[in-house]
Amino acid sequence: MSQYNNQSAGANSPPPMSTGPAPPPPIGYPTNEPSHGSAAPVKVETNSKGDGFFKGCLAAMCCCCALDICF
Repeated sequence: MSQYNNQSAGANSPPPMSTGPAPPPPIGYPTNEPSHGSAAPVKVETNSKGDGFFKGCLAAMCCCCALDICF
């Protein structure tokens, strides 16, 4: 007897599609629906940290130039 005779026609068919409701998103995942009684999203204000990086680079370049002149 052949091995192919023992297989059924539906053995390799894909599983049926689910038509039920989608599961809820993970906890903490942002959604469009307000939750916990909040009517509107909270606006977060950001503050600029300034130009400290550029001031540091300029100071380093000045130090290098001063050391180059001295030595």
